[in-house]
Amino acid sequence: MKKMRSLSRQRGVGMPEILVALLLLGITVMGFAALQIRSLGTTNEAMYRSQAMALAQDLAEKVMANQQGVATYNAAWNPLAVAANLCETNNCTPAQMAQYDIRNAVEVAARTLPNGRIGMAACPLANNRCLYVAWNDTTPTVGNGVNDCSLTTGLYRLGADCVMLEIY
Repeated sequence: MKKMRSLSRQRGVGMPEILVALLLLGITVMGFAALQIRSLGTTNEAMYRSQAMALAQDLAEKVMANQQGVATYNAAWNPLAVAANLCETNNCTPAQMAQYDIRNAVEVAARTLPNGRIGMAACPLANNRCLYVAWNDTTPTVGNGVNDCSLTTGLYRLGADCVMLEIY
């Protein structure tokens, strides 16, 4: 009988229980929000890497198709050496076509990646040439500096925002 009376006096949930439940719910929601923000950053990084690799592959195919212009691709790049639409309406020499390809690649990198840049250099530890596409604070270069894409050992620098593609 005594047990029955104590149960009949309880009515609903007390304020401390509600506050604890709200605290747990708030922590859970904040965790999900942090997870969502992290996944958004990862998605952007994957998109930049995909875009950079597509750009590198496109230019690599153009280099391989223009074997007579290889010397121009290997020389210091001057993206403004030819008019923007020179080879779209005129016949171009292999050197002009190489300069045209370089100009287009530089413009696409700048337009599609944050602080996007593209360059070509000797591959580390090999006799081949590599294309480097970099964005953010990374430069499309080989070295041991804090902003270089690749180290002289041939490895990516830790935290580098770039891709490297060996072409020939």
